[in-house]
Amino acid sequence: MEDSDMSSKHFNLITGFCLSLLVFQQAAANEQQQLVLQVAKQVESEPFAYERHIETLAKEVKRLQLEQAKLKLEHERKLLQLRLERERLSLENDWHRVKETQLSAQFKALKNRLVLENTINAEKQKQTELARERDQLALENAVAEERNKQEELAFEAELNKMTFKKRLLEAKIAERAKQEKWDNQANTPPTYLIEPLVDGQLIISDRKVVLNGPIWRGTANEIVERIQYYNNKNTEYPIFLIIDYCRGGSVMEGTRILKAMHNSRAPVYVVLKSFAASMAAVITTLAERSYAYPDAVLIHHQVWGTSKGNGTEQREYLKILDQWANRIIQPVADKMGMTLEALIEKMYQHNSSGDWFEFADAAVKHKWVDYLIEDIRDTSFVKRPKDGDNNEVEAKGKRVSVAEKRDVQGNSYVKMPHLRPFDVYHMYNPDNYYRY
Repeated sequence: MEDSDMSSKHFNLITGFCLSLLVFQQAAANEQQQLVLQVAKQVESEPFAYERHIETLAKEVKRLQLEQAKLKLEHERKLLQLRLERERLSLENDWHRVKETQLSAQFKALKNRLVLENTINAEKQKQTELARERDQLALENAVAEERNKQEELAFEAELNKMTFKKRLLEAKIAERAKQEKWDNQANTPPTYLIEPLVDGQLIISDRKVVLNGPIWRGTANEIVERIQYYNNKNTEYPIFLIIDYCRGGSVMEGTRILKAMHNSRAPVYVVLKSFAASMAAVITTLAERSYAYPDAVLIHHQVWGTSKGNGTEQREYLKILDQWANRIIQPVADKMGMTLEALIEKMYQHNSSGDWFEFADAAVKHKWVDYLIEDIRDTSFVKRPKDGDNNEVEAKGKRVSVAEKRDVQGNSYVKMPHLRPFDVYHMYNPDNYYRY
């Protein structure tokens, strides 16, 4: 702004000087013109004084020329001064412009520096804020992490406590299970005796096969396989064929069982507990040795069957029955010391249908059973029997269950199941609640 004002002043000064010079030149020209007019007037008024006036005019012109030259020189000098001043002023203006440019550049640089510093400061402040926030977040995270660690430690401690309790409970449960397992077992091995009858007590090992229900297809396989298995394990100790309740059945299956018993390297002894009829009675009688409770029942009778067809076919079927009688009833007669015909006659003497019924304490006299026993100690039960293990089963059926009903008068009663042959009910029933 200062350089601009100075340049304006210089311009006004030069302009004024030029105007003054023009005014001076115009005044000199006017003076010469007036002098010429004055001389002309004098020549007109004084014709004879022409020369004198010419000389005066020449002097005056010369004077004027000198003054004009002087003025011109003065003008040139002043003009030179003005030019020098203008150049000086121009240089000063240039210098001022350069300086102004420098100042402007410096100002701009300063401004840029200040802007940059402000930006840097703002960025630093931002970084400081971010660092502070980061530190705050780090602190909060550290606090949260520490809190989480404390919670994790507390949770882990609680978990360890629960795990410890769980292990204690598991140990107690395992100990209890072991104790129950120990309590549910006899913890004594089965007793193996070559002579199982000791002081009237029959001692049975786990080398036993159970024959219950009817003897039909598949029964022989089940019995024979077990006899073979026990023979493969040991041939010294006896195998026990236990009969709880068997009505007999297929003679083909029965003869296979007898063959396996007679050909067994280890002795096979029959133990009769309740009932053996027909083929089961034959197996009991023809065993190498048989034992029975005194109240067990045995029934012998002829082999029987059904046939159809013409007379020839009927006679052929009768021959088959006779052949089977010779194969399974004849050995029974031989053991009793009589003929087959005598045995059949005896059957009908004791029963009109030919079913010879005897309790074991009487059957022993007829050699149907060898030994009477009052006690059986079964050492094969080394584990506690489960519920339902001893349910009485016949023909692979389930144990009979009864349900309460009401008669037409509204009285409650229970229908008793059908009895097996040679069985009777013996129960106190004054209110007729149990009905047959």
